[in-house]
Amino acid sequence: MIFFFSGENCIKMEDIKLSPIEAVFKNHLKDNLGAHEKCLQTLKKQLHARLKKLEQEAQSAREELKTQGLFQTDLDQEKGKIDNNFTNHKAELEKEFESCSQLIAQAYDKHLTEHIPKLSVLPVKITINVLPKDLKISDVVFAPTDRTKPRVIGAVEGAMSANKDKLVKWPEDVQFILFGPFAKCNQHETEKIVQEVLQNGVTYPDVTVLDSQSMPVLHQSMSPGSEIVIFGEVKFESDLPKKCFAGLYKKEEDQIVDYFICQSCNFKWICRSCMEVCHKGHVIQPYIMNFHPSWACCYCPKNKKCIIRE
Repeated sequence: MIFFFSGENCIKMEDIKLSPIEAVFKNHLKDNLGAHEKCLQTLKKQLHARLKKLEQEAQSAREELKTQGLFQTDLDQEKGKIDNNFTNHKAELEKEFESCSQLIAQAYDKHLTEHIPKLSVLPVKITINVLPKDLKISDVVFAPTDRTKPRVIGAVEGAMSANKDKLVKWPEDVQFILFGPFAKCNQHETEKIVQEVLQNGVTYPDVTVLDSQSMPVLHQSMSPGSEIVIFGEVKFESDLPKKCFAGLYKKEEDQIVDYFICQSCNFKWICRSCMEVCHKGHVIQPYIMNFHPSWACCYCPKNKKCIIRE
């Protein structure tokens, strides 16, 4: 257990509140440092075992001298040689241990240098705000080399396809405005700031107009929790005039359609567009969801109720 002393107070390390980043490093470095220490302890055990054996050999050599009937002067001289030899060998082993320890530390330092990236080059999680639609897509991950326009379009297309509302129009004049974590505000204020920045050249702290091909993480040091606002006439399928599926069917495509029952009109197999327009205000129930029709199936035109078929 590690303690820190401040004046007369003793503070346990586990009582110190760590920041989220410190906690991450603590968790990862704890195991790594433990492995590093284990390696050093193994080396120490090997050193102690070798020193013990060396000392035993020296002691055996001293005992052997006593059996050789040497004069005291010669005996002392030979013992001195044994002691010097032992001291030299011990010093060499200890030097080798220090050298090994340094090599381990250097290797570990190199590993950390190469594998712990700076925060500025880590992927960043942000929110994308499609301003005219009052639509926000959260938890979008930007890698350091991701460029603004391709990454934003990809994120929007993916999110809206999952919601069955495909992106159908992305004008060339769409603008991207980066709001830092502490510059974000409600939709009304965001729209006001965007218009002032784009139309009047007003500057706001931590609000930046992005080039469509810039790399926000590298070029603008985009922080986690930031928001990229899309300003322009982006259109989705839901923005287009409703059309009956009977007029949209394409044999070569694998289309997915939701069908409904209108209890008011007493028939089923009604596509979603007809349900929303032709049968608006009627008593509706889901019939079959995520269906893959093999023909232009919608019974609304067949029952002469359709007002949106071209």
